[in-house]
Amino acid sequence: MPQPAREGEASAMDDRIDDLARAILAGEAPPGAGVEVAAWPAPRRRALLAALSQSAPGRRWLRGELLPRLPGRAAAALAARLIGYPADFSPTHRDRTTPRVVAALSLAELRRQAPFLAGGNAASALWERLRDAAPASLAAVARGAMARGSALARETTLTLLLLDPDFAGALTPPERRRLLAAALQDAAEEVRGLAGELTLDHWPERLVEEGGRWRRDSSERLRMASWDAAFALEPARAAEEAAALLADESAPLEARRSALVALGSALPTREVAPLLALAVTHPEPLLAQDAANLLWSFHRAPVVAEAAARSPHEGVRAIAERLLHPEHGSPAAGGSRPGAPSPSDDLYEQFRRELERERE
Repeated sequence: MPQPAREGEASAMDDRIDDLARAILAGEAPPGAGVEVAAWPAPRRRALLAALSQSAPGRRWLRGELLPRLPGRAAAALAARLIGYPADFSPTHRDRTTPRVVAALSLAELRRQAPFLAGGNAASALWERLRDAAPASLAAVARGAMARGSALARETTLTLLLLDPDFAGALTPPERRRLLAAALQDAAEEVRGLAGELTLDHWPERLVEEGGRWRRDSSERLRMASWDAAFALEPARAAEEAAALLADESAPLEARRSALVALGSALPTREVAPLLALAVTHPEPLLAQDAANLLWSFHRAPVVAEAAARSPHEGVRAIAERLLHPEHGSPAAGGSRPGAPSPSDDLYEQFRRELERERE
């Protein structure tokens, strides 16, 4: 006789699961539903998980409402299940509930999933938990993320662990250097560029040790970081090497352009002006334009402006014409002060223009 009662109870449970699943998926979960489901027996809860995990709204409810209310092992099991939906952790998809998955995973599973999580929207939560719960493993997990994670994961790992003030001191100086040494070899240009800038802050001598290599890299950020380190630590040698690279017609054009910019950024006008005077007439238009831009922005010397006026490149000549113009030129570049008359103007013509301006 008890059998029909048990069947009726099971049917009622099934109805409750179906009703609750529909309400959750419709965004109409009743208050206290998370507490109720957390108290269910595991088999009954699994039926609801199966119904909800197939849709993004259902998984969001599981992460946000159920996961925090489950005991440790049950929470870890659910978190391991939920991490199997990569789209939920996309870096372009902001979601406040994904860090709860990170918080619930076992440490062993967290380390295993670190290369994936490091490139997603819960990356900060990943490193925060490891910093707080397993600091001794932080450096090793970071190296694993750099070795096996996506380019975005590698870039994000460097940014958080070496640039974010929340992680200051999380890695020892030797650990930081080991991470940077790997990042400087990275296949992705954006990762090498970021690594170069961070190495400039944490380990500048490294960029000088193999400067010739970094200064020919395809990453402009890495090239300039290497030059910045060289001019900071060995300025005389850096100036010689930059001039030599600029003059090397067999070197990559982008490397030569960076050398020119490095010279123009580090040396005073009196030292760099003769080189710029040569560069503004260079047959390569990009190099000549770079030199003209340095003339305009930093080094307004007559010798450079006059050379630029003879450049074979129209854009360079236009800058020289502006600087040498008799009425709105640059005195530092050999032109007149703004509004000054041309030396060929007679006094009468000067007075006539001044009167016309007053009448306007």
